[in-house]
Amino acid sequence: MKIIFYLIPLIVILGCAKSLPQKEARSIKPKETPTLKQNNVFNAPFSEVWSATLQGLKWMKWNPAFLEKEDGTIRLKEAYVYTKSGRLFRNYRWPSKEEAKQSDIDDYVDKVVAYDKNIFDFDRPVFSQENMTIEVIKLSKSQTKVNISYKINLYLDSGKFASGVKSSGYIESLLFEQIKERLNGKPLSYDNKIYGQLVLLILQPIF
Repeated sequence: MKIIFYLIPLIVILGCAKSLPQKEARSIKPKETPTLKQNNVFNAPFSEVWSATLQGLKWMKWNPAFLEKEDGTIRLKEAYVYTKSGRLFRNYRWPSKEEAKQSDIDDYVDKVVAYDKNIFDFDRPVFSQENMTIEVIKLSKSQTKVNISYKINLYLDSGKFASGVKSSGYIESLLFEQIKERLNGKPLSYDNKIYGQLVLLILQPIF
């Protein structure tokens, strides 16, 4: 009888425990870095935006290789960015071995690309290979859209290109801001809060 007497409270406790609601385990996702959404529609006629785009490219010191105003296409020369005597250069030829050896573009890379930093644990980028194509699109008499396709490859000290590298949006934002300034106005939409913050961080051109 004593054994049964002591077992009754235990059975009651276990029964209550089973009846308690069980919370589902939730996985906690790491915070994601907000994606930069470019504001690329301008309240200005096609001809004005076309001219402002070319002026912005001149400010960036990146020369066009092909211009077709009728369909709004601008293709820039393939460029190579590297440092020489501590100064950043954009050139249109493959750097020499000596130039590549002395080049250090770490600060530039941190600004212009998004990448897995582990790929540089035992290697370092010495210059970049860059291409850009721009489309200026007439939406109406008073509105024009600008699309930018910017691609960058990083050449490493080991003599190969890095994988998994893509634009951070920095270069594109520089050009959009230059277009906006030359139009003395703002893009049509401003739904991106970090766009203005990014531009404020750009104190002067890096070229």
